[in-house]
Amino acid sequence: MSIFAKKQDSELKADQKVTADLSPAAATTASASRNGYGIAEAIQLLRGLPVDQNPDLVVRVVRATLASLNVHLSDIIDDAVKKQKATQDRIAAEHSKVADLEKQLADRRKEIAMLEADLKETTTTKDRLLLAEKSAGAPTPVRGIPGPGPHTTTLMGGGKSAEEAAAKD
Repeated sequence: MSIFAKKQDSELKADQKVTADLSPAAATTASASRNGYGIAEAIQLLRGLPVDQNPDLVVRVVRATLASLNVHLSDIIDDAVKKQKATQDRIAAEHSKVADLEKQLADRRKEIAMLEADLKETTTTKDRLLLAEKSAGAPTPVRGIPGPGPHTTTLMGGGKSAEEAAAKD
């Protein structure tokens, strides 16, 4: 079968079977091809032609060839519009999915930041408690009250050395 020939009944049945397994955008295009010639076939045709070298000539030849096969450009254009709409809808759906995933990612990052802050606070508190526990063996001097030192003054004003105070006790 040539590129521009209409499809036989057996090929149409095969296309119908394939269409059942396709996505909505592909099904739209495949259904147009059941009627003879759709945007998918036009895309395939133009991919194989040297459109960049002489686009006007290529378009005229394609138009004349399709017209000779009773394929209307308006049908292909209508099929292209349907495919564009279906593709745009799928793009919008994918953008929506990406936006949802980005929101989930931001939520997860926020949760991680909160957990890291909690971990830091817990670690700092634990370290301070460990430090307090280590120094619990030695009494902590209170401000303004001198601890026992070499020169302790009694209430009566008499000074005692640390050795005298230790000997008396």
